[in-house]
Amino acid sequence: MFGFGRKTQKEHVGKSHMEHGEHVHTEMGAHSMGASHSGPKTVLRVEGMTCMHCKMSVEKALKSVQGVESVSVDLMRKEAVVSGSVAKDVLVKAVEDAGYSVVA
Repeated sequence: MFGFGRKTQKEHVGKSHMEHGEHVHTEMGAHSMGASHSGPKTVLRVEGMTCMHCKMSVEKALKSVQGVESVSVDLMRKEAVVSGSVAKDVLVKAVEDAGYSVVA
């Protein structure tokens, strides 16, 4: 009988966890759908990034620009993808002000 009670408790916890997982999945799906409707994307080739601190500095600089909706910086590709309605020269200036250079 003791084993039965533990199994029931585990089943209940497992079910609750699955329900929570479905809820999180739904929220993530809705968020992803919203992201696909974001503003235009600008890709910048960033030189001078050598570590995660560099990557985070570039992300912070770009995120601080008004009109930027999202930023994704890939250290290995030396690439920043920015979503939002911002002129490229404004983004370039933000990266350069952070101490990095943008190449064509």
